[in-house]
Amino acid sequence: MLAYLVIRPLLDKNYGADFEAYCPFGGMQALASFFSSNTLTCSMTTVQIATGLAVLFGVIVVSKLFCSYICPIGTVTEWIGEQARKMKMQVTLSGKPDRFIRILKYSLLFITFYYSVSSSELFCRKFDPYYASFTGFSGDVVWYFALPALILTMVGSFFIRQFWCKYLCPLGAITNLAAYALPSVSLALIWVLANSIFPGTISWIWLAACICLLGFLLEATTLKFLIFPPLRITRNSGICTSCRICDKKCPMSIPISTVDKVNHIDCHLCVECVVKCPEKAALTINNKQWNWLPSAASVILIASALIISSAYELPTISERWVETSRIKEAGVFEMSGLKNIKCFGSSRSFANQMKEVPGVLGVETYVKHHKVRVYFDTKLTGSEKIKEAIFSPYSEFLNSPAAGLTTIKTFSVGIDHCFDPNDQSLLAELFRDQKGVMSLETTFGEPIQATFYYDPGLISSEKIKSRIEQKSVELKGEEGTFTVEPGFAINSKGQSEGTMEKAAFLERYFESRDVKFNKFDSYSASSVKTLNLPFPSAMDPEMQDWIPYLVSQLSNDDGVIRFKIEFTSSDPLLLISYVPTMTTRDKIIKLMNEPTFMVHYPDKSVKKVKNPFPIVLSGSGKESK
Repeated sequence: MLAYLVIRPLLDKNYGADFEAYCPFGGMQALASFFSSNTLTCSMTTVQIATGLAVLFGVIVVSKLFCSYICPIGTVTEWIGEQARKMKMQVTLSGKPDRFIRILKYSLLFITFYYSVSSSELFCRKFDPYYASFTGFSGDVVWYFALPALILTMVGSFFIRQFWCKYLCPLGAITNLAAYALPSVSLALIWVLANSIFPGTISWIWLAACICLLGFLLEATTLKFLIFPPLRITRNSGICTSCRICDKKCPMSIPISTVDKVNHIDCHLCVECVVKCPEKAALTINNKQWNWLPSAASVILIASALIISSAYELPTISERWVETSRIKEAGVFEMSGLKNIKCFGSSRSFANQMKEVPGVLGVETYVKHHKVRVYFDTKLTGSEKIKEAIFSPYSEFLNSPAAGLTTIKTFSVGIDHCFDPNDQSLLAELFRDQKGVMSLETTFGEPIQATFYYDPGLISSEKIKSRIEQKSVELKGEEGTFTVEPGFAINSKGQSEGTMEKAAFLERYFESRDVKFNKFDSYSASSVKTLNLPFPSAMDPEMQDWIPYLVSQLSNDDGVIRFKIEFTSSDPLLLISYVPTMTTRDKIIKLMNEPTFMVHYPDKSVKKVKNPFPIVLSGSGKESK
């Protein structure tokens, strides 16, 4: 499975592996967050919650099956350990060191749950060696957490037997707590009872801390299971020849040959000892030859979790802003396919947005199916108004108008399957490298209305329509080209064409700046000249944030008193007003061409900034009174 997740993206550029799609540990954190704040962590869904519950249920009814048959980190660290043992460079900890450092995994478990539940974001993503390795340290990974964790896991597993599984793995800690289900549940019931008598007096944090401490103390003092799990490796002393092959083959280095029943807390029921035993029936599971049971149970539990999770989904966010009686009488609006509803953060943004809409009483979001449910007062609003409130208009400048173009054509058309902001962004990408299409705007409607501003000399409205409905399109990304299937469909409703002057078009997207400085008001119009320069940077989106730096640079000349951008039917113009008795045209152009600007900041500091603008030729520009 790991090889598949790594190799497929190399062969299929359009495939994005989801390395936590079935993460049981993430699901456990999400469930804890749901109980605490009625929200799910990050992008976790019922799938991860169901697999997490399946893992815990498996511990109680069978054994720690995830550790034996599924865990990706355990698979890798065990292979590393095998190489180390071949080189005779690995040791097995025992005694007090073995018992004491087990506290690390319980500490890591508590810290992870504390931050995950408190923030509704998966804290384990910041350090998890598995997630960091397979995502290339991208996403939510914090390298100064993840890199030391990865190195410690790899190096530790080389020199110390099962270093990750025994001493660091927080999931190993929580599965051991499941094995200690009776004392763990008893603590939880005491906490519930105490909070029912004295509401809100004892935080869940204290419960989590006590359970983690209890788990460590039980494990460190006994190294044994209590009642759970019910299945154990059993040894028939009448058949056993004491060859000790089982001891050597046990991944956890448990001395199986010395006991009649393996009660050791590190036993995962991997049945490696049973399979390698040369004496038939010397080692069994509960005195029965059930070698097949653990692997079969693993498959059944995970399959059951996936089936159950496909039939039911917990909301990532479920919020009500009014009393329950009003919710029961409320109208309900549901909408799927909102790709921007993908995690807790986007769900929180959606909830905050809807809270400001008059008549909306509550929301639920479901990230697995990118679905939302909105409860509303039917007397104050309706489904259409809610849909319009959900919609986010899109506007993006794509390409600069060609030189000499004075009139721009507009083409408005209805597009189906283009409601989501991600879809609208994809629509813009289809035309980003298309010569002649200068910008795109969308407005709410049934269907969504898209308006294209284009150069009729380079492209036609028919070609625009054809581009929209292409079944697959190759786009350029950071890692090369990739293919997408937009799925857009033209809807003839609301189609129209028109024209717009170039100046009006540019003013629609760019600011016509007019900045006065250096005692502008103290000079009469007759004492001032204006230098007119072509300024194409005024219609370059990437240069907009740099324009104030140019203004600051020009203000260093006391004779320059005004900076103004004016959009015309040709190229944008930069109008620089100056006092000819104090400065000259050549000085101004030289100032603009300086390799370094002297920029003044609001805190009155002055810093040097590299000039980002193209060179202004000394012979360019016109002067006027």
